[in-house]
Amino acid sequence: MKIKIDKRLLPIKAHFFFFFAALGPILPQLNVFGRQLGVSPGAMGMVTAVLPLLWAAAKPVFGYVVDFWPAHRKLVFMFLILIMSGSYCCLWFLPMPDPQEPNDKLVETIHRLNETVYLKQYTNVTMLEKYKCHWNCSMVDNFDVYLSNASYISTVYIDNQVSNTSCSVLAMDFNDFVAGNVICAPKDGCNLMCFENDYDNISKRSVEVSNDTGNYVANFNKTNASSLESTVETRDSFYMTATFWAFVVLMCVGTVAFNVANCISDAICFDVLGADQGSKYGVQRAWGTAGYGITALVGGWLIDLLSPSDGYKDFTPAFVLVIVATAVDLYSCRQLHLPSLSSPDDSGKALREVLRIPKVMLFITFAIVAGTFDSFIIYYLFWFLEELAEQTGHTAKIKLIEGVVIAAQCFIGEILCFFLSGKILDRWGYGNTLSFSLLCYGLRMALISLIQNPWHLVFIEGVMQGPTYALCYSTIVGYAARVAPDGYSATVQGIVAGMDDGVGFAVGSLVGGQLYAWLGGRGAFQVFAVIAVCGSIAHVFLFKLVTKSDLKAEQRKKQATEEGEKMLQYEGDAIYRDTVVPLTDDNGLKVDR
Repeated sequence: MKIKIDKRLLPIKAHFFFFFAALGPILPQLNVFGRQLGVSPGAMGMVTAVLPLLWAAAKPVFGYVVDFWPAHRKLVFMFLILIMSGSYCCLWFLPMPDPQEPNDKLVETIHRLNETVYLKQYTNVTMLEKYKCHWNCSMVDNFDVYLSNASYISTVYIDNQVSNTSCSVLAMDFNDFVAGNVICAPKDGCNLMCFENDYDNISKRSVEVSNDTGNYVANFNKTNASSLESTVETRDSFYMTATFWAFVVLMCVGTVAFNVANCISDAICFDVLGADQGSKYGVQRAWGTAGYGITALVGGWLIDLLSPSDGYKDFTPAFVLVIVATAVDLYSCRQLHLPSLSSPDDSGKALREVLRIPKVMLFITFAIVAGTFDSFIIYYLFWFLEELAEQTGHTAKIKLIEGVVIAAQCFIGEILCFFLSGKILDRWGYGNTLSFSLLCYGLRMALISLIQNPWHLVFIEGVMQGPTYALCYSTIVGYAARVAPDGYSATVQGIVAGMDDGVGFAVGSLVGGQLYAWLGGRGAFQVFAVIAVCGSIAHVFLFKLVTKSDLKAEQRKKQATEEGEKMLQYEGDAIYRDTVVPLTDDNGLKVDR
């Protein structure tokens, strides 16, 4: 059998492949790249919460520009791709902290405690970080505690091995004993100074009292004591350094450019396909999944191969792959033959009418919900995986594992669902498909929270990535293309995508970061799993309600139309009737017609 190849669609396939191939080595690594720089989960959550708000505003704006100046859409499109890759590659030049210096492993400088603090035994259920702390105004030696990442601490956990749960263990005064819980009174006006427990042998200190001032001065045993003191003083100002803000700006610019370019890619793909072949979008988009999976796997393997086993990861191979893939992508974009489109001339009236439809608004609302889940998975899945690798001894191969996870997502799950998305949507419809995807998100995150080994994630992501991300994304862009008025394809794609991976990503990043800091990786994934299941049930109910309301409105409209037609045809009681004037000749005789 001879295979037919539509040469008209080859450039769009090539664009998707190399566009996402440029993202595969670096996009899923951005958060852990920041972690390696020294950014905390809470700070990363705040940064990634701002990003989606930027591209949520940028997507409709650029979509509007492309729709009203369609002759220049290819130029705008290629410019965004260049900005995206250029910003990401500039991360290459950010200096990494020296892994040999203990000062770079400081977790927090200061923790402030409430007036009264609960003292509890630590269990694995709590999943908190373990710190080595001391009071900044006392000669008491270091002690180990488990703390939540919050502005003010109300509960302090200690190891189960510590038999004495009295407040004196942490140099605090006893306050009360309520319902089996010991309540302590922290030192008045004092704060906790905390370090990572792994560097206890380096951060040992002795404290001397100055007879003149009564202040306490910390002296460190190692020769690099001055370096460590310097870091204690500047830890709070890390987030004011050029390195941190360069990371934030480059991450923002690159990610905003990527999301806007991706949105315009979808609009251009539907323009190339035409109205009759819109269901073939998933087949074209599957090539992007293939490119993403290949470079993510190769990039992860090369990073592990070229990085020292006991130091920071060297991301050089990832950036080289980004440059090569971007160059080929830009050439593919030049070969795109876009159909001629006219600018809309109704001043946005048709667009406003579409956005007033209840079913469209419901769809956009739950697109935000889906974006929340995507955001948390994208930004914190690998964070959780790397913590699990540290606990299970898989750190040396973690980048390879992450690459295999992405390859499994792409080649096992995404490609299949992208290919079948057109048939699934034709059979189930957009509403039922979205409900199913939300339910699968709940199952996916529940399974992630149960893994005990980093390799377990490969199977889960290979199976669940397709019915969640791939199917949900195809549903969102397909529905946007279907309801878009003539001349507004890129604008509607920008609005819907801006709500999905704009507002939704902002909520997922901010809430997800705080949940992760509070409950740990497992707890946060479990909470989101429950929310996803509840969201699926709510969407089923609301979609049926809105559909039923729309059917009643259509029936009333149809009934009114039919009654109007009947009244025009019925002459018995009509006020006005057709007047027939007989024709006569000059003599007054009737003339037959």
